[in-house]
Amino acid sequence: MANSRKSLPLNNSQIAVAIAAFERALEEILARVVLSDGAAIAVACSGGLDSVVLLHLSADFFASHPHLHSHPLHVFHVHHGLSPNADHWLAHVQSECEQLNLPFDARKVRVISVDEHGPENAARLARYEALSNLCTTHRVELLLTAHHQDDQAETIMLQALRGAGLPGWSGMADLQRDHALLPATVTLARPLLDCSRKQLEQIAHELSISHIIDESNDDTRYKRNAIRHEIFPLIEQHFEGFTQTLARSSQHFQTAQGLLDELACSDLQQCFDAGELNLKLLALFSADRIDNLLRYWVVEKIGSYPSQAQLHQLHQQMLHAATDKHPQIVIGQWVLQREHDHLIIRAQAGSNQPPIDAISVVWQGERQLDIPEWCGQLVFEDGEGEGFDRDLLLQGPLTLRPRQGGERLKVDTRRPSRSLKNLFQESGVAAGRRPWLPLLYAGDQLLFACGLGPNCTVAQKNLGVRLHWQAWSADNSGANQ
Repeated sequence: MANSRKSLPLNNSQIAVAIAAFERALEEILARVVLSDGAAIAVACSGGLDSVVLLHLSADFFASHPHLHSHPLHVFHVHHGLSPNADHWLAHVQSECEQLNLPFDARKVRVISVDEHGPENAARLARYEALSNLCTTHRVELLLTAHHQDDQAETIMLQALRGAGLPGWSGMADLQRDHALLPATVTLARPLLDCSRKQLEQIAHELSISHIIDESNDDTRYKRNAIRHEIFPLIEQHFEGFTQTLARSSQHFQTAQGLLDELACSDLQQCFDAGELNLKLLALFSADRIDNLLRYWVVEKIGSYPSQAQLHQLHQQMLHAATDKHPQIVIGQWVLQREHDHLIIRAQAGSNQPPIDAISVVWQGERQLDIPEWCGQLVFEDGEGEGFDRDLLLQGPLTLRPRQGGERLKVDTRRPSRSLKNLFQESGVAAGRRPWLPLLYAGDQLLFACGLGPNCTVAQKNLGVRLHWQAWSADNSGANQ
């Protein structure tokens, strides 16, 4: 249903303060974001109070700033289908956009996969997937969401109750580049973080902004709703205005976390070795400094922080394992594995099995060829080293094949060919990884064994094109082999 909130005991000057806080925050955000020529900006709008107020304030801001007209303002809505009123919500947002003369687009999603984090997280993942699609479709590089001061306080409380560390206490940033659930070209911004829910309610009343009411927001089975409706009112009785204090504290935590990230980045440069983490160099640091570096490295790679238990496993299994062992730890869809003295992150194959049949590939001079069946990519480079004749690779036919047994490879012109099994053992490639390393053939001639290198009976020094295999990792890159 549509509704306008009743007036709250806040005067117009307080409304003016809230609007000024929004405009100041948005101006600072726009000053820090470099948009491509013609790139668009979008408001994510559910139809609820917070997002509709954001929609109206943003529309007014852009209308009064002519220099922004080269960056069109869009409005996006995600239809979850979880409420019987979802069709009405979509229609309401579309109607608001028509009145404001703003381009509108929506996506309908189905929330069918619920993990251990519950339906809230499943809906969040589906929402961001839809928003990512919308941003790509409309070339949006800045996405505005309506998270406000009370949301910030709720987020911090949730993180604290879950035992989160400093990153969790840092809450949400007003500007978030490289959001794990959005395209790399999109920056997420929250210009309402300095505004309270009461202020937004007052703005909606005074400006006669109509909005829908999501009945699920009153369901205290959801942890965030329980905090909002049962825990926070009790705290407010004894600590008036505490949500503002919590939000202010988050800024101090963000500063502290930023300093720790700078230290981790510096330490990582000292421990980085050919795209991998050198465990011998890492072990020279103190335990706390190692934990800080590992947290930073893992979240940069996969977008989520390892738990304290996972950090303990990394210490015990990776730092202290014998060099001939290949322990691994699974975090979500990623695998952290020790190989020799290095720690690598790669995509988890899951329940899928490597191909049992040959796969034809066509190379037309690209820098790389993705091979999703084997969770990796072939990289083609010009330069020094053992290379192949370009015409041979272009003419083909090229095929990637699994090992059948008995294959031999000559990796050194001064030595005889050897079995792949012996070469893998000598190279220390973990047994579980070998089935995911295909063999590249030109016709019936073996050219290259992924994970081992070129066949020296075909490749020649400084000739044409060098080949490398990169196993897909959290950032779609791996150690060259």
